[in-house]
Amino acid sequence: MSALMLLASNGGTYVGGLLGFVLWVVILVWIYNIARRKGRHTLGWLVLGFFFSLLTLIVILLLPSKRTTDKVS
Repeated sequence: MSALMLLASNGGTYVGGLLGFVLWVVILVWIYNIARRKGRHTLGWLVLGFFFSLLTLIVILLLPSKRTTDKVS
């Protein structure tokens, strides 16, 4: 019975950790999609996002696209 009470008392910690992990994965997927859309190196941005997720997301959002929309004749 004490194991059940221990699980119930720490349930908020487990749920918070799980939500944090899910949010981290969502941010990594978002970084990947933005980098791909802007023509940036996706693997490099994912590695940066792995260690500095929010900072990397802000930087990749602020960077201009490397893709050009103007056609040179």
